Amino acid sequence: MSKDELVAVELYNKEDFENYNFREKLKKSLRPYDYFKEIESLDFEDLTTSDRFFLQDFGIYNNELEEDDFTLRLRFPAGRISNEQLIFLSNMVSKYKVDVVLTARAGVQLHGFEAHNILDAYKDIENSGINTWQSFGDNVRNITTDVFDAVGIYNKIEVFPLIKQMQEFILKNPHYVGLLPRRLSVGICGSSATTTSFFASDIYFALAIKDDEYGFNVYLGGKNTELAKSTNIFLKKEQVVEFYIALVKAFNKHGSRLDRERNRLFHLLEDIGVEKFKEYIKEDFTSSWSSSGKTILEKIQTQDFYELKNNKYAFCYHSKFARIKQDELKNISEYVNKNNLELRFGTDQQIYILNLESKNIDLKHQNENRTIVACAGSEFCPYSYWSIKDELKYLPLKRIQKNRILMGFSGCLRGCAKHEHSDIGLVGLKADYLGHRVKTARIYLGALYTNGEALARKVFNKVPIDALHDILDLIIEEYEKSIYKNFEEFSSNVLNKYSVAFLNLWFLAKFNTKKEVYLNSLDEKELILNSFKNEEFIFDLSNDYEKEIEVLSQSLWQYSQTIEDKKLNKTYIMDHNA
Repeated sequence: MSKDELVAVELYNKEDFENYNFREKLKKSLRPYDYFKEIESLDFEDLTTSDRFFLQDFGIYNNELEEDDFTLRLRFPAGRISNEQLIFLSNMVSKYKVDVVLTARAGVQLHGFEAHNILDAYKDIENSGINTWQSFGDNVRNITTDVFDAVGIYNKIEVFPLIKQMQEFILKNPHYVGLLPRRLSVGICGSSATTTSFFASDIYFALAIKDDEYGFNVYLGGKNTELAKSTNIFLKKEQVVEFYIALVKAFNKHGSRLDRERNRLFHLLEDIGVEKFKEYIKEDFTSSWSSSGKTILEKIQTQDFYELKNNKYAFCYHSKFARIKQDELKNISEYVNKNNLELRFGTDQQIYILNLESKNIDLKHQNENRTIVACAGSEFCPYSYWSIKDELKYLPLKRIQKNRILMGFSGCLRGCAKHEHSDIGLVGLKADYLGHRVKTARIYLGALYTNGEALARKVFNKVPIDALHDILDLIIEEYEKSIYKNFEEFSSNVLNKYSVAFLNLWFLAKFNTKKEVYLNSLDEKELILNSFKNEEFIFDLSNDYEKEIEVLSQSLWQYSQTIEDKKLNKTYIMDHNA
């Protein structure tokens, strides 16, 4: 019996097995890898709960609430896709007439399959060489990196060869398919500057330098609502794959299999500490690591054209908030193949076309904005409260794009759009108002994500959808009046100097009074008193500003109700993009 098989036996012989969650007990009854042979004979119109769990390990998603709809998630390591695969994907999307949604892990989801064609579609993809395995479920998910790996002017170490080895270890490995305690997200970046951040990853290998040698500092425990933290480990390039394998084994062996709300790597580190987990890694890591080097991270602004090392250019094609239409994909595919170019998917849900001879391209994207990361929304996800991609019209889109503000918009608190790792984060929710269920949004501000310094803070708990545009306008205007060159600097030097309660009160007061006042002092009470003298809402200005916030918050709902009444009377048309 192999070491991995011995570990598997040990896992399910623990005394607390009876307390394992439902999914772990399923794994005990049948290994996901062994379940695979049953897919061929499944009745996709009559799936059980266990079928739905197992199918996720092979990239097939279906839920009991929408049992007639099926999704396939395609795995593209490092976001890379060959031109042959691109042609295939374009033809397949047209053949099955499905919706294409780009993911924040540089993958692709195809929505709209049905019970009668999902198996045929799955076989088509398997035969094309595109992988779907382990793109959902308790697996190492698609491994991500800088979209300009190997070709960008900031790239120091090409990591794609490492990613291929890392994927090769886990992919279709019967001892790991669907058997981890929970998913692992892995990011590795060999570039000194990127337009994205990998600190939401469970495992992040960040470019670093030590003793004049480039390598990687290791950060662990990130997720959508947490930042990966330094482990004080520096790895040379040739050590990365061995370390990754040892880490996966350690998590598989020691991770919790009880409450699924507490079995991410973050929770294991929280329970046992980083130093203890490092001891577990050493059980399979034969090399020796050194203490951290200097992490090399620099923020660069998003743009449409990027210069490459070979004196050619890359073009960022804007998706429609992660959506790509069937004919759109076909046009892109034909253009890339005709001109012998390369296409890569970015973790920002955009498409990048590489090796252009100049800053010129005969493709026009259908969306001006490229700085918003949006979750799948209620159209494609049963957990989402909002149809995010349609309701983005409630945002000041032109202003967001003009200022290159990174916005993450999640449709629920699972946070698939990484709203706490953004300049401005939104979560679409619902609340009761006057006997009706109305759409509201939470607003998060101030993440310092480039260097993994701070998550965004929740400033507003409930903003009615019709008031959202105006509140965001006030926040962005505050940034525009500052001296800072990007919103992250503004957050560090201005927003994060104030309490959350004060920021809530400040923007509510500006919303109510329409006064053109700005944050110019660190004394919160002085700012309020000087900016809003004689206003009725000022009471005792206690540290939590609770009374003032309660009074002013009512205006958001009254404003929203006024707009709703005008809509019902068909006398009012609001263009939120104006």
